[in-house]
Amino acid sequence: MYIEIAKTQTSWQDIYRLGLTFVNPRPIGFISTVSAAGMRNLAPFSFFNMVCANPPVLMFCPGRNRDGGKKDTLINVEATGEFVAAVVTHAMADAMNQTSAAYSPDVDEFAVAGFTPRAARIVKPALVGESPVNCECRLERILEFGEGPGASAAVFGRIVAIHIEDEYLASDGLLDPEKLQTIGRMGRQTYARTTDRFDLPRPTITS
Repeated sequence: MYIEIAKTQTSWQDIYRLGLTFVNPRPIGFISTVSAAGMRNLAPFSFFNMVCANPPVLMFCPGRNRDGGKKDTLINVEATGEFVAAVVTHAMADAMNQTSAAYSPDVDEFAVAGFTPRAARIVKPALVGESPVNCECRLERILEFGEGPGASAAVFGRIVAIHIEDEYLASDGLLDPEKLQTIGRMGRQTYARTTDRFDLPRPTITS
């Protein structure tokens, strides 16, 4: 198969579906926001990653809705300049998936899916009580790509505080992947567990 985007009639939907089957597994950012009116919102994003350590910056990408409109998460971040990014574990998978439905802006996904909102220390959006790791973030910048359906924004947030449940820590002070049990997003409706792991030390070059 060879696809030259500019010379084919391939739709953005086809490119999207194909890309999700080779850009994986993708970590899931569970993004908590609050609207200008104070309504909580919680939604998962698999276009998510850490992009910088100094300063510490996370990124997630909310795509446009099918009608081309902005998702509630993006609207809220634009209005308040804050969000919380939580880690999703295998135990949270079913409830997390429930929050991915297209609820109206006046619906609190915390309540719908049974997650526990906990007060953050610095930002207004709530922490996800069931998540072992929550990062409080302030908006750094937003980059827009495209217009209408299929377009997306890249939201960069500076981490201002990190909450970690001590029971998930290893003896070296880092998170223990065996305890954490995060999941990753694949293509189609498939997810991956992070239970099958292997170590691969970085090579050293000797002169």
